[in-house]
Amino acid sequence: MFRTQPYLENISYTQINLNTPITLPPNNQFQRKGGYIFTMTDRDSFYDWYNAYFRVDFKFEAKADGANIAADTQSTPINGSFSLIKNLKVSSSGKKLYEADNIHKGVSIKSLLDFSDDYSRSVAKNQFWYLDSDATTETDGNATDAGMRARALLSQGGLTVQTIIPLNRYSFFESLSDRLLPPMQLEFNIELQNDHEMIFQNDGTARRIVVRKFELWVPKLYLTGKGQTMANEKFLKPTQWKYLNEN
Repeated sequence: MFRTQPYLENISYTQINLNTPITLPPNNQFQRKGGYIFTMTDRDSFYDWYNAYFRVDFKFEAKADGANIAADTQSTPINGSFSLIKNLKVSSSGKKLYEADNIHKGVSIKSLLDFSDDYSRSVAKNQFWYLDSDATTETDGNATDAGMRARALLSQGGLTVQTIIPLNRYSFFESLSDRLLPPMQLEFNIELQNDHEMIFQNDGTARRIVVRKFELWVPKLYLTGKGQTMANEKFLKPTQWKYLNEN
């Protein structure tokens, strides 16, 4: 209701950057996986957290020196941008609102159940969603695993994978489909998945996933007078609701 007229005048996306900028790993090391924090400090505006998302750019490269991965090395990142995030904690003023460990497993299973074939073949590609079709590992022109071949074409040869992670795949934000959070400070504390879990390969060569860009984008709602009245009456009162945590 609040996303349409006569309640909504306009909408714009607000970019939130990490509290501490990303650092790239030196040769023979993996990238730091923990301590990625986003903080929303605006306590005066309403935001549509159901439609917020993480924007992530990453590269697949050799651990030894950051060299490009050739097209025929039979290795690639595993399916789905959701695999990038291992643990997620959301808090407000020190109070925990949501916390999930090994969240990539639950979200991947939920996506397998929820995504239709048409969605998987179209919109879900923005989420690096390329399912394996068999157990082979070839990534060159002889590949029969369509998913692995597609992921290899997107990530090998020094290419940067550009993908998004919609927050509404996580249960707390999924429950906000018909709700607005009151203006409040939110803090996201994120641990990324380790490289051994992120990379599918059939040899012992050390490779790594290096995140180059990590941003949080949130729609900011510009409510009309009628929309502000509705928000004051429905969403500024103390309320509690139950949502199913991923386990």
